[in-house]
Amino acid sequence: MIFMHYKEHLVFSGIVNGIFLFILYRFFNVNFFQTELIFPLIITFYIFSILPDIDHPASHISGILYLFLIYLFGSSAYDFYKTFNPIDLLKIALAIGIFIVHIKYAEDSYLHRRFPHTFTFGMLACIILYFLVNSILVTIVGAISFFTHILSDGHLDQAVERDKEMWRLFGFKIKEMFGGK
Repeated sequence: MIFMHYKEHLVFSGIVNGIFLFILYRFFNVNFFQTELIFPLIITFYIFSILPDIDHPASHISGILYLFLIYLFGSSAYDFYKTFNPIDLLKIALAIGIFIVHIKYAEDSYLHRRFPHTFTFGMLACIILYFLVNSILVTIVGAISFFTHILSDGHLDQAVERDKEMWRLFGFKIKEMFGGK
């Protein structure tokens, strides 16, 4: 079992993504230096390299989440004060709700590896990412970054087993819902 800090995850992911992007640039003439791609690529690499640790309250990614939630809460409260838009109340409720769920779900130990350390979570995160940025290249960088985190933690087998168990339970629940045995 390997215990890595966020900086080590970023370095490993940076090396793997650098090789991937170099191959695309050198052999397939994919220019990722375009201004509309470079910022999303960097942000995606950074977030997805440390995303699986979101279930640990003291992780770097949890700190980023908290800062984002503070920003969302504050900007929405200010906008509501200025315009009385009910959508801003929904944003405030969302920020508070995510904060409460994260506080209750996150576990402060090295045994924190649960759903966020599964490929199912990574796949869902990549699908959401694709809908946000509408870029296959950025989504692939997200997938590589997420995978390198699981790989560098040395929990590849556990992630696959958690996925299998989760999908087995999900299949069982679906059968139950439709009257199967």
